Amino acid sequence: MFTRPPVYALADDVPKLQVLAQRSERDAPGAVLFAEEFDRLCVLSHGGKDPFVRPGSWLTYRDLRTKEERRVRLSHPGDGDQGADDVSMLSPLGAALIGLMEDAIFRWSEADGRLRAIKVVSIET
Repeated sequence: MFTRPPVYALADDVPKLQVLAQRSERDAPGAVLFAEEFDRLCVLSHGGKDPFVRPGSWLTYRDLRTKEERRVRLSHPGDGDQGADDVSMLSPLGAALIGLMEDAIFRWSEADGRLRAIKVVSIET
């Protein structure tokens, strides 16, 4: 098991996140990881000076294995305007990103046993 960094959410975001965490469709690739991360959330009444990844955030992350960087938007599953740069919160990557601050590193095991590690490079607020 990996030591995971702190994760944050605004109180206003929690009801929608809770619905996703309690969904019965646990077969979504990142649903179990999302539920685990939801249970670890530190809930804030308002944003602090340091940004963190929220639903709708645009961010850049680096895959620490491939060294590739990608700019994406964290989206709710089923958002009508999903594009190539949208990452669903119920995907393994989306579940890993939710609540992270800049420079945070998150590691997890994919369903096939492959280890993944990403670093949040920047968050656009």
